[in-house]
Amino acid sequence: MNASATAPIRVAHLADLHIGSALRGLADYPGAPAIDRREAPYEALRAAVRRIVEGGYDAVLIAGDVFDRRHCDARALSACQDALGAFHEAGLRTVVVSGNHDAETPLPHKLHLPPSVRWLGADAPESVNWPDLGITVHGQSVAEPDERRDLAAGFPPATPGAVNIGLLHTSLHGAWSRRICAPADPRTLARAGYDYWALGHVHHRLVPGVGAFAAYPGNTHARGPGETGGRGFTELLIGPGPGDGRRRIGILPVDTAPVRYETLHLPYPETAEADLRDRFAAVPEPSGGGGGGAIVWTLSAATPPGLLHEARTLAGPAAMVCPAEGAAVSC
Repeated sequence: MNASATAPIRVAHLADLHIGSALRGLADYPGAPAIDRREAPYEALRAAVRRIVEGGYDAVLIAGDVFDRRHCDARALSACQDALGAFHEAGLRTVVVSGNHDAETPLPHKLHLPPSVRWLGADAPESVNWPDLGITVHGQSVAEPDERRDLAAGFPPATPGAVNIGLLHTSLHGAWSRRICAPADPRTLARAGYDYWALGHVHHRLVPGVGAFAAYPGNTHARGPGETGGRGFTELLIGPGPGDGRRRIGILPVDTAPVRYETLHLPYPETAEADLRDRFAAVPEPSGGGGGGAIVWTLSAATPPGLLHEARTLAGPAAMVCPAEGAAVSC
């Protein structure tokens, strides 16, 4: 826990853990890195937890879809129990809300929550005060898999003198999600007067620019070729302001997932070799916080299938190169 009055307060904002969901779009061919499609997501969760526990954070916010509706098993339950227990043992306060996937599984109700963990209910918004940090968290869980209520509209006014954070699993106006969930008018978020909205549901890191300071942290592990880029969580930094008495808030992406998906778009065969070398060099190999990492490259639909072999030849040992989705290529 942060003991310095001048050091910024650090809060880890996670969402869409989808514990138990497996990786998709992997190829099996000679020389490909060994990626266990079911084990890698669990390692991604452990890596995020290690980074938070060892990183000097003060608190954790989890904005829904902790579980995956297709994987309601004992291992997923145990992994979540271990993560929340690790946060508690490290002295971190944790607040969680359910997402639409959590509403479809009995696992949240089977957890034995440590004393420092609050999993907020779905009947009405709840507020959690952390006076020593000067933070109030307002949140509400999703009750139904196809939640259509604007939950944000019922959130309470900002607590005077505190840093107010809204915690919600929402598709907002639906522009970034295929599934509507707790839709919210962006103007509603702005009217609440909160300092930050910790959102979940969208699987890409995104600051939606809704008139209020809000962010999606993306998911802790990508589930397939459509979820490219680094994965992990978002670090919320709350520090002294410029002298007007208000505290300054900033966010930073933190990559922890051991497997990263990227797209290879090579429409010009005549420059393919140079383009491949540049593309491979531009993306760092993920470490996952412990052990080796791997990058899964998928050819775009506009890339000639004949470049698959050349790409595999030039890729490093920690890179897997897959044909375009739906392409009939022998691996």
